[in-house]
Amino acid sequence: MRPDLVIRGGFVVDGSGRPGFEADVAVADGRIVGVGRYDQLPAAEVIDARGKLVTPGFIDIHTHLDAQITWDALGSPSCYHGVTSVVMGNCGVGFAPCRAADRDYLMFLMEGVEDVPRAAMAAGIPWAWESFGEYYRYLDSIPLGLNVGAHVGHCALRIHAMGERGATEERAGPDDLAAMQTALREAMAAGALGVSTSRTTGHKTPAGDAVPGTFADPTELHALAAVLAECNAGVFELAPFGAVGEAAGGTLGELGWMEDVARASRRPVMFGLVQNQNQPDGWRDVLAGVEAARARGADVIPQVSVRGVGILLCTETLSPLLVFPAAGDYLHLSKAELLDALRTPDVRRALCASLDGADGKILAGYARVDTVFEWRDEGELSYETERPNSIAAEAERTGRPFGEVLIDRMLARRLDGFFYIPIFNQDLGAVQSMLTNPAAVIGLGDSGAHTGQICDASVPTFTLAYWVRRRKVLGLENAVKRLTFDPALLYGIRGRGLVRRGWSADLNVIDLDRLGVREPEVRHDFPTGARHLSQRAHGYAATIVNGRVVMRDGVHTGALPGRVLRNEA
Repeated sequence: MRPDLVIRGGFVVDGSGRPGFEADVAVADGRIVGVGRYDQLPAAEVIDARGKLVTPGFIDIHTHLDAQITWDALGSPSCYHGVTSVVMGNCGVGFAPCRAADRDYLMFLMEGVEDVPRAAMAAGIPWAWESFGEYYRYLDSIPLGLNVGAHVGHCALRIHAMGERGATEERAGPDDLAAMQTALREAMAAGALGVSTSRTTGHKTPAGDAVPGTFADPTELHALAAVLAECNAGVFELAPFGAVGEAAGGTLGELGWMEDVARASRRPVMFGLVQNQNQPDGWRDVLAGVEAARARGADVIPQVSVRGVGILLCTETLSPLLVFPAAGDYLHLSKAELLDALRTPDVRRALCASLDGADGKILAGYARVDTVFEWRDEGELSYETERPNSIAAEAERTGRPFGEVLIDRMLARRLDGFFYIPIFNQDLGAVQSMLTNPAAVIGLGDSGAHTGQICDASVPTFTLAYWVRRRKVLGLENAVKRLTFDPALLYGIRGRGLVRRGWSADLNVIDLDRLGVREPEVRHDFPTGARHLSQRAHGYAATIVNGRVVMRDGVHTGALPGRVLRNEA
């Protein structure tokens, strides 16, 4: 067979964890047909990969592209970071099952929890489904640049089964539980990758209410997991109570029911774990609890990030002025007016004075003045959040107030560019410890979410550029395995995640020496022109999905060969 594509002379890191090796990779009809030497084999297309890595395509297990994928086939910014497969429907929010009467409410939830503009969703989502099976058939019918799969969100299940009662703290009765199980059973039969829920009180509707399922009792959680057990498929994913530091020991207290559910269902229970400033060492206790639960046979899995989870401040989205409690008088000004105001001594004094009674806390207590950093245009190094890199440290070195230095940095950039505030994982040492824990999986990139606040979807790029190349904390082969085969195995996505004959040709060709993140950008290409943050990368020579080059040197080729991912029960 004449291959459609041959990738020649690359250093193949195949996703298995074994040492890399130099080889050619031949591709035909969307699959890998050979890994070896094909110097003389003619092909429709040849990619010269000498001096570059060849890896499986990366699998991003924590996205909120549920809305965006209906109008953006590439799921940006995931597509810029070597991602070939994404998992949506995390943290309990999603769009199926959904009756017509409940569409507005599910968009209301997504706006509150994940900061996706409701007007953009209303304009962009076609709503051609009610059941989850119909949702998957809809995804099958549209062009996709990436492979796409989804959990079933607990919020959608609860509203579908209970109507308006599902949005309250009312306990689900036997009939309600049976209805949720029926809908989840149908979804799993259609190929859903699992079920998700949110327990953190940090997830709220735009009206400030807790999202459906936040206070669900163990009976309800066990009922959902029982369906996964019946199907012998799927992951139970959640944002746990305590995730945002709302209570000391909050997440640790969740481990009891998580262990019970994991043992009873014999399915993985995966939860988000970050360091928070309210209990900066609480993650250590959680990891100790995870180790004990796993020793007792419970597949309880912490999902961790690879850097700070941070807010990006810029004048087009969240203004850096929000650091100052007195900013409200100036947020309405045009750029030219604001530049003039910030040069006025009285305005500067008023802004700086408003920090005096804040005890160092800013942004409603989610951050502190000593965790404000200017984006330094140094790629992944801009995420190094050691105190010497902060605005506060510059203020100390120059003997000036923090507020004055921040205003001067804003003026020096003429209000352009970004300031970065890690609200979780402020300590990269803590990140390193969580990341290297043997039970942890890599995720929390949140692609498609927090569109005007956070842009962390560059997880694969940062992992390889920072933790592998720069800091040498992770070995190359281990890191690639954790971004490819491990998540495929976790979700039962067969035939993906390895560079192996007969497997789907989801591949990356990467210049590791050049690999890195670019400065974030604000784009206005959502429906209605709504803004969203994005971030591109250097170093990806090619990203291949199902045998076709989708991205070449960071630019879309026009190919849309993505498919819907289904569990293999």
